[in-house]
Amino acid sequence: MIKDKNNWCIITIYVDIYVDVGNTHTVFGILQSNQNKDYQSIEKHLEELRFSTKNIETPEDIYSRLFPFINNNIQRKFKVDNIVVSSVVPQINFVIEKFVHKYTECNYFCWVEARDGLGIDWQTDEYKQMGADRVADILGAICVYNDNFVIIDFGTAITIDVIVDRKYVGGSISPGFMLLIKSLFQETAKLPMVEIEPTLKLVDNTTIGQIKLGTIDIICRGINSIITELKQTYKDIKIILTGGFSTIAQKIIINDIIIPKLQFIGMNYYLKLIKK
Repeated sequence: MIKDKNNWCIITIYVDIYVDVGNTHTVFGILQSNQNKDYQSIEKHLEELRFSTKNIETPEDIYSRLFPFINNNIQRKFKVDNIVVSSVVPQINFVIEKFVHKYTECNYFCWVEARDGLGIDWQTDEYKQMGADRVADILGAICVYNDNFVIIDFGTAITIDVIVDRKYVGGSISPGFMLLIKSLFQETAKLPMVEIEPTLKLVDNTTIGQIKLGTIDIICRGINSIITELKQTYKDIKIILTGGFSTIAQKIIINDIIIPKLQFIGMNYYLKLIKK
């Protein structure tokens, strides 16, 4: 706390910064440290700033966007307390580190990674190769349901992860909606780009409708067949949807809950676990 020229006390607000570096977008989550309680509080109070990952080339690219955003939302003097980064784009990591050390003077900085001590039996020797985004998703889901859940993350890729009895059963990785649509557009001579929206039909009689059907509806119905089998195998398992395209997928996908900020919830929990 400091004082202004009139000797009035100026309260310094401490903030935590959570960074989700994805293949398409990087999203910064800003949370005041006194709001860092449970997942409902994070869902309610965390503010998001999103921009294209390909536009991050220097620490200044981050600083020039992020700090005005924080100032606009906090509207008081602030200090960065903790920074947690979940990144699936290694070539961006050194820029993130430079930004942290040059501009923040934060008290604590860490990268999300699969590791021992997170309360999960990974059941594979290759768990350290798991993407940080999926680790954050799993930890976020633990905060919500504690155990026995399936996470389906609709982003650049569609990932599925299954946790039963705090054990990592396994999962899958497939191209996301946009990748499929772009692939058809770029690798064919006549097929157009289309909006990402389901047709909710069995068949369609237009080119645009057929592309949507093949890249969205059919993918979602295939996932539904997997969900149905998982529910038959593991009783009372919960289905969680997250990711940028989850609100589109929910129109077809069997689910119990949609949690758009699941990764940030997981990063918050990761911070608590490793700072114990």
